[in-house]
Amino acid sequence: MAMIAEVFVSKFLDMLLASAIAEAAKMLGVPDEINKFHKRLKRIVLVVADAENFDSDAINHWLSELRDLMYDAEDIIEECRIEGRKFLRLKSSSSRCVVSVRFCYPPNIACMHKFRFHCKIGKRIRDLNIKLDELAKDTAFLRLACTPRDPHYKSTTISRRTSPVVELEVVGEKIENDTRMLVDLLIGEHKEKFAIFAIVGIGGIGKTTLAQKIYNDEKLRVNFHQMPRISLCASQDFPESDLLRSIIRQAGGDPGENKEKEVLEPMLSQVITNKRFFLILDDVWDSQVWDKLLRKPLQSGSADSRILITTRHEVIAGQMGSVYIHRVEKLSHEDGWSLICKMVFEKGDEQDMRDLSDTGTQIVKKCDGLPLALKTIGGVLRTKEKKRSEWKKVLSSPTWSSTKLPKGVRGALYLSYHDLPSPLKQCFICLSLFPEDFIIHESVFVNSCIAEGFVTSKDVSVFVNSCIAEGFVTSKDVTPLEDVAKEWWKELVQRNILQPDPNWYDESACRMHDLLRSLAQNIAGDECFVGDARAFENKIMDPSSPIKLRHLSIVDGNIETIPDLIMERTSLRTLSFFRSPHFNILPKDLYRKLRSLRVLNLSGTTINSLRTSLGDLVHLRSLDISHTPIREIPESIGNLTNLQFLMLQNCKCLHSLPSGVLGLISLRNLNVEDTPLDGLPMGIGRLQQLYSIWGFVVNGSEGGRSIVGDGGKQEHKGHKDGSFCTLEELKSLSQLRYLSIYKLERVSNRAEARAAALEAKPHLLFLQMYCTLPSSSSDVQEEIKRIGEVFEELRPPPCLEQFEIHGYFGREFPSWMMSPSSSLLPNIRRLYLNNCALCQQLPPLGMLPRLDYLRIEGASAIMSVGPEFLLLACGRKIDSSFSTYFPKLRHLRFEDMPNWEEWWWGWEEKDNQTTSLLPSLKEMTIYGCPKLKSLPESLLCHATALKRLQIKDAHSLREVQNLPPLTELILIRNSSLERVSNFPALKYLEISHCGKLKGVEGVDAVEHIQLDDREAESLPKWSVGAGEEQPRFPSLNKLTLCNKIYRRGLPASKRCESTCQLRDTLHHSRPFRYLSSIFTKNEQHHYFTCLARRSQHHGPILTRSKTSLTTIFRGIHIGNV
Repeated sequence: MAMIAEVFVSKFLDMLLASAIAEAAKMLGVPDEINKFHKRLKRIVLVVADAENFDSDAINHWLSELRDLMYDAEDIIEECRIEGRKFLRLKSSSSRCVVSVRFCYPPNIACMHKFRFHCKIGKRIRDLNIKLDELAKDTAFLRLACTPRDPHYKSTTISRRTSPVVELEVVGEKIENDTRMLVDLLIGEHKEKFAIFAIVGIGGIGKTTLAQKIYNDEKLRVNFHQMPRISLCASQDFPESDLLRSIIRQAGGDPGENKEKEVLEPMLSQVITNKRFFLILDDVWDSQVWDKLLRKPLQSGSADSRILITTRHEVIAGQMGSVYIHRVEKLSHEDGWSLICKMVFEKGDEQDMRDLSDTGTQIVKKCDGLPLALKTIGGVLRTKEKKRSEWKKVLSSPTWSSTKLPKGVRGALYLSYHDLPSPLKQCFICLSLFPEDFIIHESVFVNSCIAEGFVTSKDVSVFVNSCIAEGFVTSKDVTPLEDVAKEWWKELVQRNILQPDPNWYDESACRMHDLLRSLAQNIAGDECFVGDARAFENKIMDPSSPIKLRHLSIVDGNIETIPDLIMERTSLRTLSFFRSPHFNILPKDLYRKLRSLRVLNLSGTTINSLRTSLGDLVHLRSLDISHTPIREIPESIGNLTNLQFLMLQNCKCLHSLPSGVLGLISLRNLNVEDTPLDGLPMGIGRLQQLYSIWGFVVNGSEGGRSIVGDGGKQEHKGHKDGSFCTLEELKSLSQLRYLSIYKLERVSNRAEARAAALEAKPHLLFLQMYCTLPSSSSDVQEEIKRIGEVFEELRPPPCLEQFEIHGYFGREFPSWMMSPSSSLLPNIRRLYLNNCALCQQLPPLGMLPRLDYLRIEGASAIMSVGPEFLLLACGRKIDSSFSTYFPKLRHLRFEDMPNWEEWWWGWEEKDNQTTSLLPSLKEMTIYGCPKLKSLPESLLCHATALKRLQIKDAHSLREVQNLPPLTELILIRNSSLERVSNFPALKYLEISHCGKLKGVEGVDAVEHIQLDDREAESLPKWSVGAGEEQPRFPSLNKLTLCNKIYRRGLPASKRCESTCQLRDTLHHSRPFRYLSSIFTKNEQHHYFTCLARRSQHHGPILTRSKTSLTTIFRGIHIGNV
């Protein structure tokens, strides 16, 4: 990509000042040449900022030459550092040999190697100095002026009381009306099978935003409850196989490893057979995606399924046979200003809002009613002081009238880029390397920024730098590179350049709007290319486009190997493959020709081997071969001393790592999760830069025995190049933030566990612990005792935020979990206890002040949950001196607890006045607890925020009642349930296979009832209101039946009985807005008569416009059986 020259030159100056470079240059005999280069570069950097403010061909050409020189210089300086490191190792090795055996190493080899390198590198640096001199002379001709240089980037992230603006919350007033109108149309009746609706408008006008609001609309979700709702992008470069695989997954299927269209099409057809689905196809550029790809396999779905597309071209909507086309209009100036105000001003800023309204309105007018432009400009204004002079600068910026922008990109978007600090400009361009509509994860962004060298140790706050300069902060206290990059991510989100995906927690995954992506690609120029192999070939062959490619992303579902044209791009620094499942062959000379590579991403391809020459990629910083059938990593990987990220996730054919990984002295992230490794090589603790290890596989100090398998006698296979590492190697890894540990059953004793020193890790944020419940062993009791002792020594540090335990088979949780003190894990936010099958008592978690998510699954030995769950106290009475228990908990889930019978808090009435319990709880789920008899009565008084309750397979539960705030209740396979009552706010009720249920009362607000019992041949008695004066469900407007009641072939007597029952239910409900099903003519007559009677009391309901009532009865959905 086109580097930001000021950033790269400044970073390079800092690099030249690094002590390691200076020492290497001195050892290799080239300090004079590097010093000359440094002096010349210091003069050049003073005019670079001025040059980047101009847009002339001559200056652009000068900047291009400077960028090329900087790229070459970085390669040379890194080679100096690498060679200097080699020379030190040779010298050290030679000294040790001489001492031990007088003479075993030729003393002149190191000197000869040093001399050859000195001659070679000296000439290359002298050539750089000559070129830099020429560029310096050109500055006078170009009339470039010196500008002051700010050596450090100050983050402009605004500290706000509210979270960054969420796209779906600030989109103007009109979109709310459009959403309601389109939802009504989508859930209405249409004679066409698979009715297609279209949203049409120019780029950035809000088509995707509107489509997502429709997708998340409550009325539409209820209408398609438990039916597939599918949303995906159908952009230009999205492979057909990926589209099919995505739809299959979202519809509840599993495409597995299949990637062939011929296999996926019938699979999709089977998955949605007879299902009523809602499908969004966003950003459609070609009607062929429907006509040639999706129409045929989707034919097996229910005819009343709905499809919604968004497109810029109305002709495409017509070609796809849309029954309705909605044209998105621009926002009015009033709505635009309202949108800006919501993003920029907070409560208490009313006077500022009035003072800036004139200038703000002028800025809004320049955005021309486009929501994307308004949001990005709002992101700019959020970083400015609320002063008229600051806003005037934005209004008068010359970037509004830039002419060299891609089609559809407005000046507002370019201004939002231009306003970014220089380091963030480089990161913005980096985002152009991802395919269109790609979900970009924060971790991937962070890794990319570091691997590309955009983040350096100098990129910390001015305050920290000052403290370091004064000697107040040691080198160990410097802000980690990952933390710097994460701050940049947050700022891009706050500026609305990245759009958070609502399906991911805490804005950890985002998308980039295609117009912003087009802008990034335009700025990147000829240094960057993203597309398929054919498009790249056309680009290369175009004589009007002489490019010196640096970064290449191939998005090609058909490519199998790297074409020669790519292999000729020897200046490549990034080579990534996306959505390329058939890529399986790496050319023999890849590593020799592409020696400048910093990033190599082969994830998701079918590569199964890497050549030994991999070690030639000495500049490589990131290697990703996740989700591939790779079988072996070459030993030469140890030569990659610059490698910072090694991603080997989900490599199912990989069972060991070479000892060469111990040479990766710069490694920061090792990910081997879901890869069946036997262990990690001994010595991993020497990699002091490790920031995260995903998938640390334990090996016991006593030979790494495994108690799982053949009578517990199976021996753990040894490492082919030596021993595997034990937990003790974690002790020296003090920088760890993320850690997952597997096979803890292999730990031999508590001393070995203590050696890991987890409690002493001052930065650990995320911890997973896995062990395997022994299936057989010569002494099971001894193994149970041992695992308890091991966990006792694995106490995490107080800084931990997310914690998971899987498969723990001790009889009680470790004492550090059972302590009643909130000070032990004060920062825990998410806790997951999975399959702790032998523990008979849950830990006291109620005092954890920040816990917002708690999931307990597979606790088979738990019989009672009482006051000890809140706080371990004397006796069985709760300590009311503590004011709030579970103060922040929002999600609580119990699952697969077969022996749990009793749930009570030991709560007395006087406690209710002073103590709060679960005040923030929003959702509670209870699955697979067949012996649970009742819910605690205190939920009535204390869980005042509870909105959603799901109970499944609780066969001893007899009643569920008294939860006033609840709005959604789902009851499935609770065979002893008899009574459901007192839910005054309930809107949605789903009941399935609750055969003994006799009464449902106090649910006057319920609007939708779903009955899902496929064996029932009549409506349940509690739903039939025959003979009652008062309506049983006065607010009901939708009834969903998924059972045998209307199965064709049911005896006429049964069918008639069911019809009468449903008539009675409808008679005691408010008028249905829509009613639809498959009825016989006699049944249609019954219902029309019923509705006609009701109209005498409630007024007209529907107009009979056709002979068949099927076309107008649209309120009852009869599920397929």
